[in-house]
Amino acid sequence: MKFRQRKYLPGLFICVVGLLAHFFGGRAGDVIVPVSLMAAGWFIVSAKKSGARPDITAAEPASRFSLLPAIAKEVSAEAAEVTEASEASGVSMAALGAHYRREQWRAAEKIVDSVLDAFIRVIQSKLNAHTAAVLFPTNDNGYRIRRFVSKCEYVNEEAVIYPGVGVIGGFLKDGLKRLNLHEIVSDSMTLYYYKRDAGIRSLIASPIVAGNAERGAVIVDSTEVRHFSDEDHAYLSTMAGLIGQTVYHAYLSTEYHLEYRRIVSMSSIEKDFFQNLTIDAILDKMAEIIPFAIACDRLTISLRGPGPGEATVRRAWGLNADAFNGLSFSTEEKSLAGVVYAKNMHLSRNFAPGRREIRYAEGEAASEELSSFLAHPIGVDKSIGAFFLESLRTDAFSEANRDLLSRLATSAGLAIEKLQIIEQANALATHDGLTGLINHRQFQALLKDEITRAIRYGDPLSLVLCDIDFFKKVNDTHGHPFGDTVLKDVSARLRENLRDGVDIVARYGGEEFALVLVKTDAQKAMETVERIRQQIEGRLLKSPQGEDIRVTMSFGIAVYLQHAKQLDMLIQKADKALYRAKENGRNRVEMF
Repeated sequence: MKFRQRKYLPGLFICVVGLLAHFFGGRAGDVIVPVSLMAAGWFIVSAKKSGARPDITAAEPASRFSLLPAIAKEVSAEAAEVTEASEASGVSMAALGAHYRREQWRAAEKIVDSVLDAFIRVIQSKLNAHTAAVLFPTNDNGYRIRRFVSKCEYVNEEAVIYPGVGVIGGFLKDGLKRLNLHEIVSDSMTLYYYKRDAGIRSLIASPIVAGNAERGAVIVDSTEVRHFSDEDHAYLSTMAGLIGQTVYHAYLSTEYHLEYRRIVSMSSIEKDFFQNLTIDAILDKMAEIIPFAIACDRLTISLRGPGPGEATVRRAWGLNADAFNGLSFSTEEKSLAGVVYAKNMHLSRNFAPGRREIRYAEGEAASEELSSFLAHPIGVDKSIGAFFLESLRTDAFSEANRDLLSRLATSAGLAIEKLQIIEQANALATHDGLTGLINHRQFQALLKDEITRAIRYGDPLSLVLCDIDFFKKVNDTHGHPFGDTVLKDVSARLRENLRDGVDIVARYGGEEFALVLVKTDAQKAMETVERIRQQIEGRLLKSPQGEDIRVTMSFGIAVYLQHAKQLDMLIQKADKALYRAKENGRNRVEMF
């Protein structure tokens, strides 16, 4: 075996010396053997650290050895020296997966079993015991044999010993304490860890204490009366303490590295957030990560917008996902998502049995089969979106799930908020603040691109310049706020009559607008623009005084290559056509 760190060598040396002392006998062995076993345990744990270890939920260490939250403070300086920098490059999203966490804990448990086996073999040999066993606590306050070595086949590995029940239960009743039974006259089955009478006549036990808490017990017995001396009991207590420290640090080391891997994985994900300079890329990443890291049967991700009090489900995964993807809803209505948005708080509970609870909006797809949910706002100071996880199981989401989702929500929120600020800044630079249409500068750039594309593919291209007839009179008569209303209404009519993502509409300046009709010849341009003119003419707007107001527009069209071969000349020809429309009475369309 090749060792990369010198810190393993002292432990290995002590292990060898301890084993030699044990086999050759003598008082030196009584001291060195326990120390060597503890070093062996730490050596085994340390030697396994090259494997990837993911996150751990708060319940996992408790179910193993009742680790306290404060144990992270007790991590030794040696453990902190592990070459984590080299490991970081290999950490992937797998470090967040529940399956991966379970696999790594299984590996840790095998290490603990190896350490416990080494301890109890030494104890049995040293004390010439019939059976030596280590008991760990169960979730229901009992104690189960974790590992044992015995001279008979009657040990009941599945037995659970409860405080106050049987001979050993009395030892556990008022908390773990030392026990020394010199003469046992009852059947061995009253000890609860034998399936039949094994003729046990004496027994000693010592509590396992680590991290200032009782963690289990070590029990050894014999078929001889008064087999164990006070010196034997003191020896067992020392070994119990070493078992506690060794296993405690094995679990501590595993938890420490799982947490480290989780942090590295999260840092990598957060780095991706800020490298993927699109909101869609972040949402895609979240839709990939969350179902992997947190077991759920449906995930929906929503974001605010476009209007105030509105939000839309932007990503959906799992059961009946298609019915929710793209669903728009009000954040001000009574719904679970509405509460998350309004109060900027997380929610986690089981669904009320027999009562339909609205996730987003009335009329959404029914989901009676789902039993519990976890919802969390996306963002820092305010909710810009929300995660909504659902499960077929009741009580499906743990505190660790909420903690992980909270960090993902904060990280994704920061990245999305940054991108939204960038998008807003870009919009201010390229769009008109009143109408939302692209501005004159952006129009010039896009027109140039479309001309280049038309030349490349030989497609027709029409340019339309238009303005509102007598707009100054509208402003002077009804005021500028009403004039702004007219501009916004006309902009909406122009936009809705053009092909989204194909044609271009811009505020050219003041009450003047420009349209670029892609792949559109003179005849089709005339038909499209005439339809727009009629629709605007037919609109009725209410003035501040309550009057019905009609506005009309004049249009001038020029077709690229047919009327001009250069951008500037095309604009001039369209402008001349517009001027002719005004000279000929306004509210009309003219082709150059």
